[in-house]
Amino acid sequence: MTRVKTRIAAGPAVGLLLLATAACSSTPGTPAPAASAAPSSSSPSVPKVNAPLDAAKYEQNPCALLSSAQATEVIKSVRNRQGKGLVGPICTWNDADSNSVAVGLVPGQGGLASSYAYRDSAAGYFQVAPDVNGYPAVYTSPSDDRKNGGCQAVVGIKDDETLTSSVLLDKTSPDYRDPCSLAAKAAAAAVATIKAGA
Repeated sequence: MTRVKTRIAAGPAVGLLLLATAACSSTPGTPAPAASAAPSSSSPSVPKVNAPLDAAKYEQNPCALLSSAQATEVIKSVRNRQGKGLVGPICTWNDADSNSVAVGLVPGQGGLASSYAYRDSAAGYFQVAPDVNGYPAVYTSPSDDRKNGGCQAVVGIKDDETLTSSVLLDKTSPDYRDPCSLAAKAAAAAVATIKAGA
């Protein structure tokens, strides 16, 4: 069975980094594009970032967000690469089985409020997550692949900037049934790096 991994960019208002996977088949498939969702008309209470982080030096160098030791602890990384994200570069770490964690920063796109605006959308998922190293977070994406080893954590590090951590896992991964915990673990490691480098 062939497993296809693809990055899908959401609409600019969301400012999210997404990982999606096609269904297993004998021939490579193409995942359906993420559904576009209109923001909720309500004004949900978006948590404020009480201790904003200066992540400017990582915005164009997201591979510096996880040290080799952190990447090994999070995903037993054997390689990483930087690529293009919706707003800026992202870095993806892979293990020997091609499970992946991608981390990037989304500055100037409305911060966590952009994610909260889609809270009541019928598409995808939105779930308030436990704080990540003291910073407000959500699990959200326009398409829901949490039962297929995919999850995205969005962490507010400033009122107008988020850190996004996305995972895509194979069924052989021990975290396959709970990919959001791995997304949060990667985000926590990246926040720790930003705090230490500030």
